[in-house]
Amino acid sequence: MSASPLAPYRSVEQRRQAVRDAAAPAGAKLVVYGESVDGEPLEAVAVSSHATDAPRVLCSANIHGPEWVGFEVALALLHALHDPVGPAAALRGQAEVWVAPCLNPDGYRRTWERQGVGPLVSLRTNANGVDLNRNYPLPHGARRRSVPGAGSNTPGDPTYAGTHALSEPETAALDALCRQQRFHASANLHSFMGTVIPASVRDRPCFSRYKTLCRAFGDAQPRKRYRRLSSRVFDVFTGEQEDHQHHVHDSWAACVEVFPVGASYRQHLRAPCTFWRFNPHDPAPWVANDLPGVIAFLTAALELPRPSELQPQLSPAAAST
Repeated sequence: MSASPLAPYRSVEQRRQAVRDAAAPAGAKLVVYGESVDGEPLEAVAVSSHATDAPRVLCSANIHGPEWVGFEVALALLHALHDPVGPAAALRGQAEVWVAPCLNPDGYRRTWERQGVGPLVSLRTNANGVDLNRNYPLPHGARRRSVPGAGSNTPGDPTYAGTHALSEPETAALDALCRQQRFHASANLHSFMGTVIPASVRDRPCFSRYKTLCRAFGDAQPRKRYRRLSSRVFDVFTGEQEDHQHHVHDSWAACVEVFPVGASYRQHLRAPCTFWRFNPHDPAPWVANDLPGVIAFLTAALELPRPSELQPQLSPAAAST
């Protein structure tokens, strides 16, 4: 049998089995927190903490169909949490760690079925054609601006935001999970920019803390350090996951763009298909580079109070959670 054009990445069934295997060790449990448009289970693995009454943190990935390298980083975190020593063991000593490695299983399946070939919109979205990372509510008082990438109201666009906020079962289920578990922090894995993009905030205390958290991420990376991409003035709200987690669920949250732009274009000036623009041919070096950053970000966030404690008037929605 010939190798898949997407090798060494996992088929749909291999992805499912990898998540189940990661939930097998003692102290881990598989949680089905919802169902996708096409009926795929939305799965997370919760790894219990060695501490009593520990806070919870979240690492999620693959909200966009072809961004598979983030899944590999999330899976590596699950395995590292069972190491007896090291940064992941230290994180588990402080928090219960939840990992949702594939937020968009329908997009993953479609990417596999099409072997990564097709326009971005055909792979990126869920089965309803919605960009799940534009489907979250904007913070109280914010409005969507007409700038590229900020979310479209037009079906068929790659950033189509859906009929209304949380219209999709995938986003509604994750919103409910965040509300139930009250994660203290979240690292959300994407590709391919090689940056850390914290939640968009306007207040100085939270902006300053995010600067510290992103520095911790970069300082932990052994090879390629990712820089922070944020602005108190020019950032726009787009309905993204990390903004929703910060402003509604009172969590420290950031988008991590695994695999830098430069590395992608050095790999292929003209990528043979959409998939290979977003993913390295060998994910292992980027897993090794970015996993320490994810762990450092979550660990550093645990040293901070929740955002609302720095900015009490965070939002009416946050105050009600």
